[in-house]
Order: sequence, then C-alpha cells, then structure tokens
Amino acid sequence: MNNIIARVVAQSQPVNVATKSGDMAKCTVRLKEIGGEFADEFLAVILGQLATIDLAEGQLVSASIRFHIHENNGNTYQDVTIRDIVKL
Repeated sequence: MNNIIARVVAQSQPVNVATKSGDMAKCTVRLKEIGGEFADEFLAVILGQLATIDLAEGQLVSASIRFHIHENNGNTYQDVTIRDIVKL
C-alpha cells in the first residue's frame, strides 16, 4: 500500500452493491498528487462506509492506496482501491 497526499479532482455518487454479507456502498474518486500540472492521477474505488464521505473538488486528502493486478482471459487489469482516506 502507498500513502499519498493529493487533491480531489472528482467523486462519483455512492451506489449500493450486493455482496455475500449484504449491501455495501461503492464510489469512485479521482485524485491528483501534489506537484503541478504533470503530477500523477489515480482513479480509485472506495468501498464501505468510507464511500459515503463527501469529498469536495479541490479538497486536500491523505489516502492509503492499494494496487492489485489480476488476469482475465489473457488480459491483465490493474485495480486501484483506497483503503483509508482522511480530509486534511
């Protein structure tokens, strides 16, 4: 896991998804690291109670990001998940 300090570019509305243990909130958030126009950006998924946190555009946050790679039908995909996020 990587910890980054970034600004919120955009956040989707949370939706409920069905899981084995019941419904869970899920949203996506786009974060841009501090460092100017060419800084890294991440489009990540937030699951559970953290998905209901309202993040304003431009909000400075500290996020713990998990990168996961999986293969399906010969194609490789990378998932980016936010494990924890805190407004600064």
